[in-house]
Amino acid sequence: MSSIWNKAMYFLGLDEESRELDERQPAPMAQPAEVTGGAPRGRRVEPPSGRGWRPANTEARMESVTVPASATAVRQVPGRDAQAEIVVAHDFADAQLLADHLRVRRAVVLDLRDTEPDTVRRLVDFASGITYALEGTMQKVAQGVILVAPARTTLGDDEVQRLHELGLYELDA
Repeated sequence: MSSIWNKAMYFLGLDEESRELDERQPAPMAQPAEVTGGAPRGRRVEPPSGRGWRPANTEARMESVTVPASATAVRQVPGRDAQAEIVVAHDFADAQLLADHLRVRRAVVLDLRDTEPDTVRRLVDFASGITYALEGTMQKVAQGVILVAPARTTLGDDEVQRLHELGLYELDA
């Protein structure tokens, strides 16, 4: 056990013998790169320039990365038909209700028809931010009415018809 301790002390330069040896023998001088024939340490060696130069084993690496054509096909992620929550906004405090519905992945019809213009601007900005953050969609569905939906959520035909009957969705005829 003592030999390990002595070796550690010697390695760290804490024992008397290593100090005496260091004082007696001068440290070898590092020789410049030109003398040793190698590349200077700490500097990057650029690859040779030329038209036909490629790293070794390029063909082997290309074959190992080949992906079958069936794996590159785009697959559609199934969406979810949802029933929309209707939020009639009166002031900016209704923004929290909008965010709460979106966080649990429910579509929201935001009715802004009876809201002050400054509050409408603030609510629309807030809805834009929360929609972006949750990767959802936002669209105007009627005058003063906005549909805010979370990602991969759509309204079914029955829900669109229900909202149309309530005067909250204009159908394109």
